[in-house]
Amino acid sequence: MKYVKFGNAGVELSVLCLGAMTFYERCDEATSIGVVRKAFDQGINFIDTADAYGRGASEEFLAKALDGIRDDIFLATKFWVPMWPERRNGRGCSRFHIVKAVDACLKRLNTDRIDLIQLHHPDPLVSAEEILSTLDNLVKQGKALYIGVSNHFAWQMAHLLGVSALHNWEPIVSIQARYNLLDRAVEIETVPFCKRFNIAMMGYGPQDGGILTGRYKRGEPIDPQSRVGQIPSMQERLTPELFDILDKIQAVADKYGIGINQLAVKWVMEQPFCCIPIIGGGKPEHFDPLYEIVDLNIDPDDIRYLTDLTKQYRYKEFDNQPMIAGTSPALNYL
Repeated sequence: MKYVKFGNAGVELSVLCLGAMTFYERCDEATSIGVVRKAFDQGINFIDTADAYGRGASEEFLAKALDGIRDDIFLATKFWVPMWPERRNGRGCSRFHIVKAVDACLKRLNTDRIDLIQLHHPDPLVSAEEILSTLDNLVKQGKALYIGVSNHFAWQMAHLLGVSALHNWEPIVSIQARYNLLDRAVEIETVPFCKRFNIAMMGYGPQDGGILTGRYKRGEPIDPQSRVGQIPSMQERLTPELFDILDKIQAVADKYGIGINQLAVKWVMEQPFCCIPIIGGGKPEHFDPLYEIVDLNIDPDDIRYLTDLTKQYRYKEFDNQPMIAGTSPALNYL
C-alpha cells in the first residue's frame, strides 16, 4: 500500500479509501466484517461511511469490524439526511441536528471520536457561522478531529473557509465528490480550488456505478438486479457512443492485462492532485482486484490518452447535488 498526506491535515492515508455504503444493502454483517479485515490486511487505513447508509446500519457493522484495530483506522462519516423523519429538526446542518447526529454516530460506531466529520450536503437554511461554530466546538471537545464536506460547489467551500478564517474556527480539510472518467465536472472549479488551497479530495463512484467495470456489453441485456438495471437514467446513458468510448478504455486495460474496473480506479489515483478514490462493491470479489493496482505502473501517455478520450465529460452538468444557494446569511454575525 502507498500513503499520501491528506491535504492540510497532518495525517497520511492510504491511496485507496474503503467505502462502506453497501454495508447493509448488499453486504451482510459477516461479509462486511470480512471486507474490512481484508482491506486492513492490504494496508488500507482509511474508511468512509455515513449515518445515511442503512440509517446507521453501516456504522453499526463497522463498529464490529473495527474491534481491536480502531486506532489504526482513520474513520470518516457524514451527517445531513433525515435520521429522525418524524421530528421537524431531525435533519440538515443546524446546531440542533449536528450535535444529536454526531452523538448518535459515536454511539453506533462505538468510538470516542470521529476522525473526519463531513457535511453530506449543503444546507441552505443554516448559516455558515452556525455550522462551523458547532463543528469547531465538537473538535475542541474531541468528538471530531477534522472537518470535511461532500457534494459542495467550490464557491460553497470558499465561503466556509472564509468564515472559519474570520473567526479562527477549524477549517474544512477535504471535499468528497463524484469523480470518474465519465463524470469529470469537478475539474472545472472544484479541482482548481482544492489545488490552490490544498484541500484533499475523495472521489466516490470511480467505477461510475458499475458502468466502468466491463459488466455491461453492447447489445446484451442488462441484469435487472444490477445497479444499472434498477436505475433508468443509468440505462439511458448506455448509448452506442458511450460503448465506443468504453471499447477504447477496455483496449488500454487489455494492454496491461487488467480489468476496465481496475484501470478506471487507477486513472483517478494518477491525477496530479490529492484525490483518493473511494472503492465499493456488493461482494468481496468486487474489492479484491482493486488492491492490485496500487503498485501497477501505467504509462503516463496512456493516462493522458484516457484523459483526452473522455474530455467531453468535463463539461457535463455538475449534478452532485441540487442545492446551489449555499448557506443562508447569518444576520447575528454582521
